[in-house]
Amino acid sequence: MSFNDRTAKKLLSREEPPEGANHPTIHIEYACPCGGGRVIEERTPGFGDYWAMLSCPTCSERYRVVTGCGYFWELLEK
Repeated sequence: MSFNDRTAKKLLSREEPPEGANHPTIHIEYACPCGGGRVIEERTPGFGDYWAMLSCPTCSERYRVVTGCGYFWELLEK
């Protein structure tokens, strides 16, 4: 079962670098399913670097983050 659609709608913060920044990392945080933690995503456009992680002790026991092609992630039950 995937919760990506539900959590992706609960955007908590999005930080983008200013134009011309040397390190164009985009930092995005979403609410986790229980609401007590976060799903953290970082993107470095142009370099293809991307990762996502679940930062919640409660949800980490039940879910894992799976990333795919492009900037895509989803939470799957363990």
